[in-house]
Amino acid sequence: MALPWKENYMKHLTALLLGFVLISACGDSGRIPAGQAPDFTLPAVDGSMVRFSDHAGQVIIVDFWATWCAPCQEMVPVLSKLHKEFGQKGLVVLGISLDQEGLEILGPFIHENLIPYKVLIGNDRATRAFGGVSTIPTLFIIDKEGRLVKKMLGYHSYGELEKQVKMYL
Repeated sequence: MALPWKENYMKHLTALLLGFVLISACGDSGRIPAGQAPDFTLPAVDGSMVRFSDHAGQVIIVDFWATWCAPCQEMVPVLSKLHKEFGQKGLVVLGISLDQEGLEILGPFIHENLIPYKVLIGNDRATRAFGGVSTIPTLFIIDKEGRLVKKMLGYHSYGELEKQVKMYL
């Protein structure tokens, strides 16, 4: 004799396990379908306006981050070193801050950490344009043809990112 709760329980358990298997199989491998990167304009902390298409023909690292995020803070020296090492070779690093306080908190943070790359003030539209950003830091690599080719979640070492940059330069 089948118990009604047991049948319902088994259906839910089966659905849950199937969902887990699908997420594991299709999870964030870092590769994203190669599609054109979004083109939009965002204000930079230095007062300029930065349009993504102005960097056509260059490799771009887009870093969604916030000043209060510890792994994001650890990425700053890594991205600064990449900017210094490969900036003259065709790499552009753009940090898109998701800090709610905007310039009030960003100005001092950039000054204290000597950030050499452009820091932009992000918004919901920017995160949606990149397919949504649910974790920070989230880095996207855009190749010379303007295609989104890589998505990387969390902290990554200089060596890891250097390898990616060299692959697309």
